[in-house]
Amino acid sequence: LVYTHWTMILDHLGAGLDVAVNNSEWCEKNGITTGSAYLKCWMAALIQYPKEPLPYLFFYGKEDSGKSIFHEAFTLLLSKKSVCRIDSALQNPSFFNGEIADCVLGVVEETNLSGKGNKFVLNKMKDWVTSRDISIHFKGETPYMATNIMHMVHTSNEADAVPVFPGDT
Repeated sequence: LVYTHWTMILDHLGAGLDVAVNNSEWCEKNGITTGSAYLKCWMAALIQYPKEPLPYLFFYGKEDSGKSIFHEAFTLLLSKKSVCRIDSALQNPSFFNGEIADCVLGVVEETNLSGKGNKFVLNKMKDWVTSRDISIHFKGETPYMATNIMHMVHTSNEADAVPVFPGDT
């Protein structure tokens, strides 16, 4: 198969993952040898197995370096309803998050989530990345549990816009 423009996007954004991929036992075991291949597999897994959790992707770099092209291009493969901005739902201390119902690709764009006092944001992030079921709460309605089909992509100009803890990869 030839998909020139996708290859350019995945090669550009995946280059920052090459070292981690080459040091990953899991990647070696699964024949993934480049960051580009990892991102392609991540996308394929999201489409083929939406109920399975995937790692939180974080792209950072200077302005106009192509970070957002990943989720912008990926949106072309998904229905517009299944891609949503989740910045406000993550930062909303009232826990209203109706906008993430039926969301497959949750996008955090240029939002710094690492500030002190963001413990509730970190807890939401962890829950939404790892849990098989999540609580959905539309304002004025009763919260309900739903199958978690959301996978998260975060872009920022700042490398420290998302916290990385010991043991994170």
